[in-house]
Amino acid sequence: MKLKISNNSGISILEVVVAILIITIGLVGVLSLVIQNIRVQYIDKNVLIASGLAQEGLELVRNVRDANWLIPSNVWNQDIVGDGTYAIDYSGRNSLNQAVNSLGQAGTRLYINNASGLYTHTAAGATATNFYRLITAVNNSNYVDVKCAVRWSDGSQNYNYTAETYLYNWR
Repeated sequence: MKLKISNNSGISILEVVVAILIITIGLVGVLSLVIQNIRVQYIDKNVLIASGLAQEGLELVRNVRDANWLIPSNVWNQDIVGDGTYAIDYSGRNSLNQAVNSLGQAGTRLYINNASGLYTHTAAGATATNFYRLITAVNNSNYVDVKCAVRWSDGSQNYNYTAETYLYNWR
């Protein structure tokens, strides 16, 4: 009779440790990508909001210019003429605040009106946001250079978004 010796041993502990290590490294890589994606998505959301707020600021100034044309006694660039900084919200000319001079100042902070859901510079009946908006107008001979800067912070990091347009007296 022949005795057959089999060498069918099981998985060694070293092979198990190496397999767990490889799986762990793969999962850590996937997890770090998920975390980075969530962070970038949050930043992109705020960039999108800031771009909308900047465009709204430019449109509000354009609306003041257009309203000046409807009043015969007004000059086309009244209230936006001269080198200055302003805060303005959806109330238009009624909310024009020429007392602000730097982004981040109290008068430039934006709030969401609880009743209408619109952004405003008035804290009464509103919820504070992380966004600040400042309009800068520079008068040139034939046009006004209008820039709208929006700033927001995420932790200790500050972000800025700026939009610019030129307003002409094309009437």
